[in-house]
Amino acid sequence: MSQVTIIDYGAGNLLNVQRAFEHCGAEVAIATTPEQIAAADRLVFPGVGAFPEAMQQLQAQNLVAAIQDSAKDKPFLGICLGMQMMLTQGEEFETTPGLQLLPGLVKKLPETACDGSPMTIPHMGWARIQPGPAGWADSLLQAVSQDNAFYFVHSYFADLAEASDQLASFDFGGHAITAAVQRDNLMGCQFHPEKSGELGLQIIDTFLTL
Repeated sequence: MSQVTIIDYGAGNLLNVQRAFEHCGAEVAIATTPEQIAAADRLVFPGVGAFPEAMQQLQAQNLVAAIQDSAKDKPFLGICLGMQMMLTQGEEFETTPGLQLLPGLVKKLPETACDGSPMTIPHMGWARIQPGPAGWADSLLQAVSQDNAFYFVHSYFADLAEASDQLASFDFGGHAITAAVQRDNLMGCQFHPEKSGELGLQIIDTFLTL
């Protein structure tokens, strides 16, 4: 049985994520200490809410260095805000350093489409994702077909410094917005796989084999 450790820093929707992984056959542990993170086989980093407060909570629990060390070689999956916090820094409310696992900035979604029409923020609902430059072979999304839809709830997005880190994007008024990231063992989804039905469970299944 695959073992997964979910990082609990008070800013994640842990129960739904835990149930989704258990549904896929994983043995789930919850980590609130650096020692628990260091002992993990695979790490899942869910998040909801605001970037600055979430980073403050990680620092208060002394988890930042433990996450950075473990993310060097263990399969790591950030979900929603958890994916955004993998980047260099966020611009939500104030400039806040992130975990600096991947280079890039977290910025507010564009308020206007490419044709100048207004966009609704937060972006909530289902959207189709499409492959980034490297495609999806041998990646977190390897089981996902081109005919897909995933559930999003967010006001900010990952503006990646390296195009090759963008595993998938979705169309937001003509803007190609990051939907998923991957660099080696580091993976992240802007959408919620735990709320995306069978396709989301396929992604969780894939993560458990990587």
